Amino acid sequence: MKKFLALTLALGVSAALAQQPVEITFWSWYLSPKFDAYIKDTISAFEKQNPGIKVKWLDKQDSMVQDFIASVNLGNAPDVVNLNIDETNKAAQNGFLNAVDDLSGKSALTSTFYPNALANFTQNGKVYGYPWYGWLNEGVLLYNPEIFKKAGLTRAPRTMTELMDYARQVKDKTGAYGWVPAYKDPNTASFLGYFYSEGLPVYDKSGKAAFNTAAHAALLQRYVDFYKGGYAPQESLRREAFQVATELYAQGKAAMIIGGPQALNRIKDNNQSLYASTAIVQAPLGKAGVQTGGSMSLVVPKASKHPKEAAKFAAFITNNVNQMAFAKVVAIVPTTRAAQNDAYFKQKSKDPIAIATSLVGAGGRFINPGYAAPKNSDDLYKNFNDNIEAAVLGQKTPQQALNDAVAYWNANMK
Repeated sequence: MKKFLALTLALGVSAALAQQPVEITFWSWYLSPKFDAYIKDTISAFEKQNPGIKVKWLDKQDSMVQDFIASVNLGNAPDVVNLNIDETNKAAQNGFLNAVDDLSGKSALTSTFYPNALANFTQNGKVYGYPWYGWLNEGVLLYNPEIFKKAGLTRAPRTMTELMDYARQVKDKTGAYGWVPAYKDPNTASFLGYFYSEGLPVYDKSGKAAFNTAAHAALLQRYVDFYKGGYAPQESLRREAFQVATELYAQGKAAMIIGGPQALNRIKDNNQSLYASTAIVQAPLGKAGVQTGGSMSLVVPKASKHPKEAAKFAAFITNNVNQMAFAKVVAIVPTTRAAQNDAYFKQKSKDPIAIATSLVGAGGRFINPGYAAPKNSDDLYKNFNDNIEAAVLGQKTPQQALNDAVAYWNANMK
């Protein structure tokens, strides 16, 4: 009888433990508090479909990357983590991540996501991130028709050369800045994107840095002259260009913004009348005629104690239904194949955000950073940005600045 009772008790405890849901931890990046409702609703829907899994959500901000690395080293990593393209690839190269095609199967990934979206998170033939929401760097051009009229402009610029000419005319005739270029955005090498958009290589065929030809230097010289002429605000060397541009535009001190529909959210919050009158057209492109862009991913660290459940959640939150639901909350570009045929991106409207969304929302197949980030990108990007700043401030010629950056990259690139 004692043995029977002991066995019954043991089976009861085992059954109780088996019924306890698995808890996974999900870290997002800069999504709270603005998108709390969407994230919480999506988690609730997942838990309803998967009663054996509970999701604990934490939103990380400035400290995300440092906290993630520390958690891996301490052996208590979260189960699902939201990273960008560069950080995903660096984490994969350092052996921190599970390959998601091993977790979910290659066919499920290729049927859900655009090929380029998967390629952005691929290392040595393995995919390490579930592609999530994306954006296009060029996207759309937003402009203030009243400033255009004062400057004597009657239509939007159609090329990057024309854009810079327009920007000069706006500043000369109205005092407002025409456009804010991205000279050296923090933590990126934004000017490399201008090389790519003009069809100028970042690397040669052997993989060495090669952005110091005469053509590269000539393009940089155009931007140096633009700054020296007073056509770009000094803040553009200290802060993210997008932040500076949206602030100045909302104040009526800038005429144009190149970027995604998300810029309009800020304008709508700060200047309703200007938001209503803003004109939106396709963004002008460089000589290569290409869009560039980026996206976020959801990754499953090798240190996750529940990789199977983590993969199920990551696949759920990045599926087409949930990416389209997110696109209706904020103007993201979904990375899912099915999004390109969604009626939401084909609607007719006079609302600026809806117009911008219809122009770029179905453009996930164009998301491409333009160049692969080196493993030690933080170090190399800082060197590159320091050299761009030296050229802009006249401390080096554009050719010397690029020569110095290429020499440093090729001596230190991993």
